[in-house]
Amino acid sequence: MHKPDTRTVSNRIAQQCARAMQADGHDPADFFRHTGITPTQLHEPGGRINAERHRRMTAYAQQLPQHRAILDFDVTHWFAHYSGIAHVCFNRPTLRSALHELLHLRGLIGKFDFMLMSENGLRIEIEYLSEFCPAGGAMQALANFRMLSLVARAYDDGAPTAFHAGFRGMAPWFAPAIAECFGAATTFGQARNTLTFEAPALDRPFAQFNAMLAPHALRQAQGQLQQLQGAQLFSARVEQAIIDLLGRQGAEDADSASLLPALCDGLAMNRWTLQRQLQQEQTSFRALELRAKSRESRRLLRETSMSVVEISEHLGFSSQSAFTRFFKTQFALPPARYRSDAAGL
Repeated sequence: MHKPDTRTVSNRIAQQCARAMQADGHDPADFFRHTGITPTQLHEPGGRINAERHRRMTAYAQQLPQHRAILDFDVTHWFAHYSGIAHVCFNRPTLRSALHELLHLRGLIGKFDFMLMSENGLRIEIEYLSEFCPAGGAMQALANFRMLSLVARAYDDGAPTAFHAGFRGMAPWFAPAIAECFGAATTFGQARNTLTFEAPALDRPFAQFNAMLAPHALRQAQGQLQQLQGAQLFSARVEQAIIDLLGRQGAEDADSASLLPALCDGLAMNRWTLQRQLQQEQTSFRALELRAKSRESRRLLRETSMSVVEISEHLGFSSQSAFTRFFKTQFALPPARYRSDAAGL
């Protein structure tokens, strides 16, 4: 018997998708048939949609034409159903704290995409990665960048912050409106989905900060997130454990033959039990190892000065060429190109 997939996304996203599909002329019954989502799951207050149904919905939604309405929604729309995030992110002592909490609390919305923040002097870069749209995800990135820009501009003291957005894929028909919305040039056909902006006041005290309310709002939002994380899949915990091992072990211990026994020791279980529990979630140690090395390789390329050779050795690849082939298979570009793009070179 398989364990239920408890990695979830808010059903508010499915509701928006269903409405958009119906407005585009699709039969509502087709939405339920193609996604596996039931009417009860769609309309349940505070409901969540699991991984497989969200993946199917994402694939089905590729039929939708691109709309510019996403640019016209204001703060009230974006945070109407995520008030816990709003109460925290619009009342932090600094912009840095607001951005940190937004990226952390996004798990309340869903757990299938990521926004990674890096700093280079006064410049902030946010990279968007979507698990179910590896070949593009530009429109998903646009929605998330729009939400982040609304938070950041709440901390402006003077002229509105200008955001330089770069997206994978071709430009939509409303590309000029995107540049107007963000206040700076927007580019398409990029290797990554990124949002960059200057933040000279990143650590400047926020004049409207309410120190009495902030701790209560943060505790409530963190409590909600912990409830979701408490139901986290065993495989997600295994993946994080592999990443932790990669950070601690030497290059000679980063191959599969060394990682597996170390992982079993850390989890206090034998290999048979580990593999059986992963099979119940329809995955394997090898699949999670590759996924963990994929995540860690991006982090090392962005955040360290390690050479590609050093990274390949650190992650247990037999050679630099083997690592490069692996990376290109995952991200459609070589590691050196990914690093230069991340650095804005």
